[in-house]
Amino acid sequence: MIQLQNITLRYGDKLVLERFSLEIPGQGLTALSGPSGCGKTTLLRVIAGLEAPQEGVVAGTVPAQTAMLFQEDRLLLWRTVGQNIADVLPRARRGETARWLAFAELEGEENTRPAALSGGMARRLALARCAALGGALLLLDEPFAGVDAERTARLLDRLRELGVPIVLTTHQGQVMAACDRVVGLDGPPLRRV
Repeated sequence: MIQLQNITLRYGDKLVLERFSLEIPGQGLTALSGPSGCGKTTLLRVIAGLEAPQEGVVAGTVPAQTAMLFQEDRLLLWRTVGQNIADVLPRARRGETARWLAFAELEGEENTRPAALSGGMARRLALARCAALGGALLLLDEPFAGVDAERTARLLDRLRELGVPIVLTTHQGQVMAACDRVVGLDGPPLRRV
């Protein structure tokens, strides 16, 4: 179980999280949903250990065992699709590149450069890189932006099969309906609704 207890975080004068607490089960898919700018991304960054709150405690996570998909795809544009996946795999797992291409439905694109992909294809590649990196927890910020509904459903099934807890942010009703739990949020400062 992931526990956030009385988390407070400010950026200068802007209060983003104020004594915010939340428990997230250690299994399944948890969706964080709320309006843009309410603090969902900041919350993911705190869980990942990328932002240190001024107050409060995060328990139940190990930053070195957490993989995060950012809102930006952050692909290596000078590397091919296949190389973008292989680059996150340890040497002993380099043979898994084809598996992760299939995960993202990008078979046949292994020699393509990311700049030649559509927005949805690039997003699927970024998601595959995050999933291939693995870990004990996946944090996904708007993972299905630009991805069609049918592929989104298949990707959600594949993510569930990974057997690790996943926390994602979304505005998509289809994604929320497929998750095990949805946490409605508003803010700033971030609060549950």
